[in-house]
Amino acid sequence: MGNKYLIFIYLSVILFLSACAKELDEAYIASYIKIDKIEMQTTGAQGSSSSSLTDAWVYLDGEERGAYPLPSTVPLLEEGAHKIKIAPGIKLNGVAGTRVPYPLVEPFEATLDLVKDSIRHLDIECEYYSTTAFAMIEDFEDINFKFETTNFNTAEWRPTHSSTDPSEYVFEGYHSGGAFMNSKDTVFQVVTKQIFDELPKQGLPVFIEMDFNVNTTVVLSMTGLEGSMASEVIVYLAPTNGVWKKIYVNLTSTISYDTQGDEYRFQLSANHTNGDNETIVLIDNFKVLYRDLQ
Repeated sequence: MGNKYLIFIYLSVILFLSACAKELDEAYIASYIKIDKIEMQTTGAQGSSSSSLTDAWVYLDGEERGAYPLPSTVPLLEEGAHKIKIAPGIKLNGVAGTRVPYPLVEPFEATLDLVKDSIRHLDIECEYYSTTAFAMIEDFEDINFKFETTNFNTAEWRPTHSSTDPSEYVFEGYHSGGAFMNSKDTVFQVVTKQIFDELPKQGLPVFIEMDFNVNTTVVLSMTGLEGSMASEVIVYLAPTNGVWKKIYVNLTSTISYDTQGDEYRFQLSANHTNGDNETIVLIDNFKVLYRDLQ
């Protein structure tokens, strides 16, 4: 009788532990969301919708669940209805090691019904915040360029055209901005015609967006006027090997720390570096934009 009782206790313990293990295993079965890419949706007044949103910063019910390079399948240890927020991320100044949410674009938000061991596919389009202001948009579709050559420039500076130039010379639409250098005409330098005097300080986000395709290093710099800072290099654009790339350039700290002035122009410069071959600088969708957080 005693042995039977012990066997009964032993089997009961095993069944209990098995049930607990099963419940524990089920608790760690994830629900998934799959994000292939995040695209931009813009209005006509906001310029091109071209983007390079490389990461998804995921929040579940207001809590951060990590940043994921796209495309990614994101595990979430929850089920049922939950609030999901996905903030699009960028490589700040084109540097892979500085990935941040883009502060000028509104996150995607939705309430999703999560199912364990199931994948929910998300097609995400984001928009600029309604408080995002566009100080300049140059898409090179207008005959009057918003950049002018400086006295140092010797390069040919012209609009490329989709019907007469190689296809890679035009990013989208009919035109891009093109500079062409050779062993005789060796210097490219253009500056914005516009003087920017409304860019905010106090740490409010200020950025430049730009698409570019270059076979030499290009310098983007910023020049202050009337007692402001001298010319300061903001970022170097590396050669892209014939491929168009997009960059998000952060001006926030540079402008906020300049306490002496508030008027600026932006300059692009490059030198001929390709010997007997032509040096080419192609740019498009140059935007100066900022956001008032108040």
